[in-house]
Amino acid sequence: MENAVSRLTVAPSTSSWIESKGDEHRDRPLPFLDFLVSDRPLRDLLDVPEDWEKQPLYETTALREDWRPKAVIAYLDRLLGILPGYYDGRVSLLLCPVCGDLWCGALSMELTLLPQTVTWQKFGWQGDADDDEPQPFPERSFTFDRDEYEQLLRALREHYKKRALMPQPVRNILRLLGLGSSTK
Repeated sequence: MENAVSRLTVAPSTSSWIESKGDEHRDRPLPFLDFLVSDRPLRDLLDVPEDWEKQPLYETTALREDWRPKAVIAYLDRLLGILPGYYDGRVSLLLCPVCGDLWCGALSMELTLLPQTVTWQKFGWQGDADDDEPQPFPERSFTFDRDEYEQLLRALREHYKKRALMPQPVRNILRLLGLGSSTK
């Protein structure tokens, strides 16, 4: 698939984390939209180094209904090249499922925008502010048709922009009821 033009889509997915309250522990599901590259989840296409297999990628995209819409829009703007990436120019794809903080651990990549194509390349794991370089994954890249790529991300951006206009209590009720969600 490398060097060929792939198709980027999203699909509902779920991750989870263990929520602890005193002595009680509960598995908390986290619904989100996951990136698919030519109909396969991105995380399945990356070769996670063997020594990381004990800690599978449980991170999520920022495409979640329980996160602030403005944060999701900023995430999409980085993927569109509207906002700059992080201090090293990289853009995050998968984030900490609890807080979305880059320093908790994130799958990041270099984003290359050309007139006809968009390429995600040089994937790496970032998780510590003291690290100068992300831990690299084996070399892999994905190239997308720029018009299709931007159409998908702009449609997602519009969805979250509309949600940002709703009062927080309304967004909470809709999320709890499973209504108006892009992840259902």
